Amino acid sequence: MIHRSLSILLSSLLVTACLGQSSLPKHLKKPLDKVSAEALKSHIAYLADNRMKGRLPGTPEFDLAGQYVEAEFKKLGLEPAGENGTYRQKVVIRTAKTIPEQNSIHYHSATQHMDLEYGKDYTVQADFNVARNQIEAPLVFAGYGISAPKLKHDDYAGLDVKGKIVILLSRVPENKFGSTETAHLATNRAKVDMAYKQGAVGVFVLPSPTVGGPQGGPGSVRGVVLPNGKAEGRGVNPYPSIKVVGTLTWTGLGKLMGKPELSSRELAALLYNPSAPVVIPGTARIQTGTVYEHLESFNVVGKIPGSDPVLKDEYVVHTAHLDHVGIGRPVNGDSIYNGAHDNASGVASLLEIAKTYQNLKKERPKRSVLIVMVTGEEMGLLGSTYFANNPTVPKEKIVADVNTDMPTILAPLLGVVPLGAEHSTLMATVQKAAGYLGLEVMQDHMPTEVRFVRSDQYSFVLQGIPALHIKYGLKTSDPNFDLDGLIKDFTKNNYHKPSDELNESFNFEAGRTYVKLNFLISYLVANATERPTWKPESIFATN
Repeated sequence: MIHRSLSILLSSLLVTACLGQSSLPKHLKKPLDKVSAEALKSHIAYLADNRMKGRLPGTPEFDLAGQYVEAEFKKLGLEPAGENGTYRQKVVIRTAKTIPEQNSIHYHSATQHMDLEYGKDYTVQADFNVARNQIEAPLVFAGYGISAPKLKHDDYAGLDVKGKIVILLSRVPENKFGSTETAHLATNRAKVDMAYKQGAVGVFVLPSPTVGGPQGGPGSVRGVVLPNGKAEGRGVNPYPSIKVVGTLTWTGLGKLMGKPELSSRELAALLYNPSAPVVIPGTARIQTGTVYEHLESFNVVGKIPGSDPVLKDEYVVHTAHLDHVGIGRPVNGDSIYNGAHDNASGVASLLEIAKTYQNLKKERPKRSVLIVMVTGEEMGLLGSTYFANNPTVPKEKIVADVNTDMPTILAPLLGVVPLGAEHSTLMATVQKAAGYLGLEVMQDHMPTEVRFVRSDQYSFVLQGIPALHIKYGLKTSDPNFDLDGLIKDFTKNNYHKPSDELNESFNFEAGRTYVKLNFLISYLVANATERPTWKPESIFATN
């Protein structure tokens, strides 16, 4: 586990023991009492049944899951908030696969001319915009590729990368940033974004020196959403001048540096602790080839209208992903990846949250609330990316996203980790909501898992919308109970495996608590005078 010095400074905000349970407002007691363990179990039983075949987007089974959610929305009286008066928002997904034989890198300098070998020296990401691409540009090493003045770190300071291809270290410097900053800055997307802003035309990231080969082998498949809702045209590309993104192996780097005899650790020692600037003097000529396929899926969007004449035109969004990974490699004879915890339990939680809102007899939310079941999370946050970029309500009217993904309801819920909340005034909201339920707000105990960027709240953060994702904290009433071990054991043996089924692992009373907390967070936001704002010192604040 990484312990960062900045975390110490932030821990007073992140690790907040509730100062005693606050009194729950009277009008909320009966609706919260009606949160049903039986309903949670029933929803999960339907969505994670074998006949749903893992709810892969683009399949009849995903459509069946969507129909189930739509029927529940109608039963609860939610207004359709998708497209054309329906609950659905169409999402067209482009998958792309690199064609190894159409990819090449020729490197030349004053002393060297060579061709790098695809799959051994490098790989490239599929190009979602053009099937064939080419680029020729100088190479430059740019450290971790992080430009974060608010965090007092800038690898690009004094470095001119305009019109060049940057070679970057993966991850982030150790012991320097908080867990959410680490999660964000370590992503390839963040590195590409910063390289783009510096004028680079290509990005290659080195794997950890302990990893022998490239990240993602030849032919690996990824997905993007298409902005026009049709299987044509360019994909979503916020970085038009970036012509190639890929992985350079340490073997490939050794060749470029004229030091093929050095091991990855010896090369890393030169890069991580350089006694002099690292210079790669040559130019690379790169060609890429990609093949596309398309599938059509959808988000399901329901609306709970606000009660205030003015604030009803603003929206608090609840998200959970409806998809899972479908049918895959058999494990112990079972090839159906049911996704009961991930994320049938999250969908069930949102249905109970919607029911709780509809059970309110007094003081209904002033702002409107959207319940959004998104597609394609397992393919790269695709449904939430599309919704956050193209919401069915005015984007500027969305005040916050509260995401529910894999609540992991395995044991009594006594402590929670609000991933991302520390960057905005949502942290105070979480503290107040947790206080009503006697829960402790805790620090992220799994910072190296970079969970903040691995679920749908991140799509909203990238659009400038404050967002959070509630995960389990490690508080227990029994000092001999190893909750951390239980969660790690579940993750190792069941996460993204056929064994993630509806079984005795579920603690539905914890599920009730989880629903209550997430409802209270959105309800407090919906009724607050001011909308949530980023903290000025946050790297996600735009000003």
